[in-house]
Amino acid sequence: MNKTDNSDVDLNLLRIFQAIYAERHITRAAERLGMTQSAVSHALQRLRHSLNDPLFIRAKNGVEPTARADEIILPLQQSLSQITRTLQQPSSFDPATSQRHFHYGLPDHAVARYAPMILKRFAEQAPGLALSLYHEPLPRLLDMIEDQRMDMAACVCRELPPRFRAARLFKSRHLVIAAHSHPEIQGSLSLDQYLAARHIIYSGSGKHDSYVDSILQQLGHKRHVAASIASHMASPVMVADSDLIATTTMELAGPFIERYQLQHFEVPFAIPDIEVQLIWHQRHDRDPGHIWLRDLTFELTRDV
Repeated sequence: MNKTDNSDVDLNLLRIFQAIYAERHITRAAERLGMTQSAVSHALQRLRHSLNDPLFIRAKNGVEPTARADEIILPLQQSLSQITRTLQQPSSFDPATSQRHFHYGLPDHAVARYAPMILKRFAEQAPGLALSLYHEPLPRLLDMIEDQRMDMAACVCRELPPRFRAARLFKSRHLVIAAHSHPEIQGSLSLDQYLAARHIIYSGSGKHDSYVDSILQQLGHKRHVAASIASHMASPVMVADSDLIATTTMELAGPFIERYQLQHFEVPFAIPDIEVQLIWHQRHDRDPGHIWLRDLTFELTRDV
């Protein structure tokens, strides 16, 4: 029986193993770690020798973990997380003196309303804190939180892996915005007017349909999508200077309605509200800084 020689297993090797396991690809793991592919391959060879197991085998689109790799990944992640917390995380948190940098996922359509509120509170209570905001799709958010590149995120989600936590923030209500001088829409909006209008929609892929169009299709209707944009934030500006209308949310439109003298209306058909939640990793449940920022988020969105 071969003995396992683990004398040369170090944290760097385990970190590389974790990246390969997550990416299922040597090159992508190297890019993720900021290393060369050859360095990652060499490190994997050392780890294979130390653990007396191939750990990963070639697959059609990269590599697949062996049973031994599957066996050790969870305790390894837990151990690395514990080490990271021990070495990097302060045992207490004082917002007035902390120099901590938080990484926060906030949907593009919510930035205009909530980012100024968060930063105003930082200026009042925690002038040394820094904040980076990210607008990413849910799978990317989960990866960033898992890898400790993001602290928490406000997002729309249904089912999460059990290691994640979620708490309700608010329900986002839909509305329709139009220019004050729109030639066809003044003071009210009927379904016929809605369907006859030219629409602008958000689309990260450039497609000219969305969940709103799916709802309309189920009702036997179709709208005219004249343009799509890759940023929610641009829609109020474009609507204000055109005959386009947009179906958006109060979080996005609210800060711009008075500034651009926009008309706003209830959506002339049934459309469900968007349930927005705050998510984070369970490893941060008792982190004092995390708790402070989570409580601040809940406070700022409590009246929505």
